Order: sequence, then C-alpha cells, then structure tokens
Amino acid sequence: MSFASFSQNSTEIKSDTLTKNMASEYFENERKVKIFIPKNYTTNKKYPVIYTLDGYGLFHITSSYAHYLMEYDIIPQSIVVSIYHNNRNYETNPNYGNDINVPVTDFLEGSEKLKNHLIREVKPFIEEEFSTSTYSVLIGHSNTATFVNEMISEKENTFNSFIAITPDLLSDQIIFLKEYLNNNKSKISYFVSSGLKDDVFRLESGKKLDTIFKNTNGNFKGLFKSYDAGHLDLVPKSLNDALMFSFSEYRNFSNVHNLIIEPEFSIKEFINNSIENQSKIYGIESELNEDDFFYLSEIVAKSKNKTLVKEILEISEQNGFYPKDHLYSDKAQSYEYAGFYEDALENWKLQIENGYHENTFYFERPFQLLIQNLNRPKEGIELLEMAIKKYPKGELTFRYLIAETILENKLNTRIGLKNINFCITNFRTNRKFSLEDAKELKSKLAEK
Repeated sequence: MSFASFSQNSTEIKSDTLTKNMASEYFENERKVKIFIPKNYTTNKKYPVIYTLDGYGLFHITSSYAHYLMEYDIIPQSIVVSIYHNNRNYETNPNYGNDINVPVTDFLEGSEKLKNHLIREVKPFIEEEFSTSTYSVLIGHSNTATFVNEMISEKENTFNSFIAITPDLLSDQIIFLKEYLNNNKSKISYFVSSGLKDDVFRLESGKKLDTIFKNTNGNFKGLFKSYDAGHLDLVPKSLNDALMFSFSEYRNFSNVHNLIIEPEFSIKEFINNSIENQSKIYGIESELNEDDFFYLSEIVAKSKNKTLVKEILEISEQNGFYPKDHLYSDKAQSYEYAGFYEDALENWKLQIENGYHENTFYFERPFQLLIQNLNRPKEGIELLEMAIKKYPKGELTFRYLIAETILENKLNTRIGLKNINFCITNFRTNRKFSLEDAKELKSKLAEK
C-alpha cells in the first residue's frame, strides 16, 4: 500500500489499524481518524467502506464485528473508518428547534461542520488513499444516530446505507424524511434499532420510522428492530444485525425458491445474474461461494429437473467445487439425490474407470443403487465381482455382500456358498460383519 500523503501528518500504524491525524479546514484543528484494513488487502480489489461516527465508542466494536463477518464471508471484505470527535456535544447536538433561525431539518453549526468534515475531507481522503468501491455505509449511535438520519436527505450525501442506533427525532424531521424517501429514486438501505429499556422518545422515533419503512416502495429498503436493551448495550445487541442488513444482497440467493418453478428457469443464468447484481450494488468483483453452491445444488436436486441438475454440475466443474479425485462420485450422488438413478450409476462407473476408487465406498454405493433403487441384483453381483479385481483390499466385504444378495434374491446358492466360505476362511475383524454373521449366513444358504 502507498501512504504518501500520510507522511505529511502524524501517522501511527499498528497491525491492520491506522491512526490518521488530519488537519480540518472546517473545524480549524487537527482531527483523529482510525482506519481498519481487512486481511490480505490489495490494491487489485475494490473495498466497500463502513464509516462510523463516535470513534471512541464505535471503532473497536464495528471493526471487530466486521472482521468476523468478513472472516465467514457474510459481508464482503471492507474497510472500516471511524471519526473521532474533539467536542462531541458541539459536533453532534441534534437540532431540536431551540434556535428559531435554523429549520429543524437543517444541521446546527457544529453538526454542519461535522458533515463537511466527513463528506469533503475524510471520505475523499479515504477514496484517494485506498482502493475503495462505490458502496459506503454510515453508522451512528444516540446523537450521531440522529445525525445519520438527517444525512440521508442531504444533497451532498454519497452514502448508500445508513445505520442509526437509537435516534431521537422530532415529528417534523420524520415527516421530512418520509417525503424525501417517497420522492427519491436512488437505492438506499436504512437500519434503525431502538432499546425497550431506553428513553421512551427514542423508542417512539424508531416505531414511527418503522411505519414509514413499511409504506415506502421503490429502491428504498428499511428495517426497524427493537431489542431488550438500554441506551448503551443496544450497540452490541443490534450492530451485527445492522451490518448484515447493510450487506443483505451479498450472497443472497433466497429468491431461487420462487423462480425455480418457472418453466424456462436456468440455474446458470440465475447465478450469473445474482453475482452481477451483487457486484453492481457493492462495486466489487463477486464470485460464487462454495457454501452457496451446495445450498443451490440441494434446491436443484429437490426440483427433480434433470436439465437444472446438469447445469449445476457444469457450474461445479467450472469452479472446481468437486475435487478431481472424486469428481464423478460427487456427480453420481447429485443425480442419485435428484432421483436420476441411471445417470448416477453411469457416474459411479466413471469414478471407478478413472482410477479413483481406493475405498469400498466407491463400489458399495453403485451396488446399493442397483439393488435398492433399480432392482437389478444380478448386475449388482457382477459389479462386486469386478470390484474384487479392481480393489482386492475390499474382497472380504464384496464377497459377503455377494453372498447376502444371493440369499435375499434366491439366486445361485452354490456361488453364494463359495463366497461366504471365503469370508469365513479368511475372516478378519471388519465393520461390515462378524464371524458369527458369516456363519449364520452360510447356514441360511445351505438350507436353500
């Protein structure tokens, strides 16, 4: 990373966190900004940015929560930036109409400076210094939550998602936001949390915003949640939900359930469109996650649509989700789960033919398929006789299964006795049968 501009000011670098002391034209003093850089940061990628106000209270918890959400790929790799206040009361005091010369929908002097510092100094610096995407989130708590709410309707606003933890708003401010959201066409998400143990006016603000969220259409997406929390513990109780909501389109394939029933549905097109949508929203290069692939595979298998099963298997090969040494067995199990037994059998045989079969599993599964699903016991026995040659280590198991199948299907008893005698003579402890099981099976064959 290049930090050429850092050299002009005091900079402290600790692990993946940078502390930047920058001069502010608007506050006419030096301001502190902390920056969390995600693991394996590279300028070859673009990163959404999560901005928080109240750096003393929100930086550590936000960067920690975001770190673990990124670690599990719940949200994309992102940068976290926190603004530290020199005089919080002056900078964040909400406009409650005490100054008749300032409309309640405008910022007071200190908040106006904070807005300018954030939009015109901090954000441009971060975007110039780091490889940022077009997507950014703004988070605030208490006074700064009210600030966040007012930022949504600002003409200079360049944020895409907003998180307000226990805002306190006047009715006129809520009405103004309602009118703005109904007329605004840009894509915005807004998460609001309130505590049941917090100030009653803050809880009421959240409930009123919830009513607006439920009656606003278009590109806007809002969510209000209340928690059994007070003013301070609401932060840890709601922040995780808030961050996930801000990135709720990331790895979101949930509408597949509604679309898969359509006659012309293509799982390949669906995945490509979903990834393209994620990339567009967050300004990042997105790709199919392995967990999401297996989630979609199961849904496709349940659809019993052979065309879709073939498509999802092609996608698995393109992305390398099925390792080469058990590629065909994974395909076989997909077909088997979907109920296409002949296709499953074909792939089990390909698994064996291609040399990846150093386990009785690769022979037992197609054998069970022939016996239980296709009702072709003779073919099952032929497969096990071939298995003895292909994988001699499994001979004991294979011969026991042959004898057992002959007994259950009333086939050639002589061949059955030959195989079970081998099992008794060459017995060694195994997971398939005991010596007593083998002797009992021989006794039953002898009776036939």
